[in-house]
Amino acid sequence: MKKLYLTRMAPNPRKVIILLQAKGIDIDDIDDIDVIDIDMTKGEHLTEEFRKINPLQLLPVLVLQDGTVLNDSQAICEYLDRVYGERSVMGNDVVQRAQVCSIRRTAEFEVLYNFMLAFQHSHPSKAKRVDQVPEFAAKSIKRAEKVLPYFNDILKDKDYLVGDQLSYADIVFYIGLDFGRLLKFDPTAHGEGIARFYNSMNERFGLKK
Repeated sequence: MKKLYLTRMAPNPRKVIILLQAKGIDIDDIDDIDVIDIDMTKGEHLTEEFRKINPLQLLPVLVLQDGTVLNDSQAICEYLDRVYGERSVMGNDVVQRAQVCSIRRTAEFEVLYNFMLAFQHSHPSKAKRVDQVPEFAAKSIKRAEKVLPYFNDILKDKDYLVGDQLSYADIVFYIGLDFGRLLKFDPTAHGEGIARFYNSMNERFGLKK
């Protein structure tokens, strides 16, 4: 039995959950994967027991049946996309996979990563693990906002970032926008294309309260 360690709220584990949802698969209904929920608010990812599974003490982590450990969300999503379901969310051919990779990296490093940096440098829960520089939070948010016209231009006449169907690039961009809400960022206030995209994705994949 494979073991998938995750938390349901954090952005990197959400990539895994939403990728499978996009393929019509409930992460809790896969016969050969045992999903193990880790409570980060209680520091369960910081225990010595979890360190033995992933020395980086980050989530998600997928342990395969032969003991192979995948401790990066991108690697886990690549694996799950190829092994489960029929339609690939990573792209249907070489060119499309390259396009998805390109836009996904921009969404990840320019939007999601900057919001995560802002959160790390401003949220009290991170004070013990990060040498916080409060003024860095506002600068990180501005860097994320600076790239949004690029995405809005792509989405002004399209539902998705690549081609005519949902891809992993859409998932990462949506998660970045949604995570920004923790920083009082409004995903619907940065162009009609982004607003329409966010509302559509959030209706389908938004966290249930």
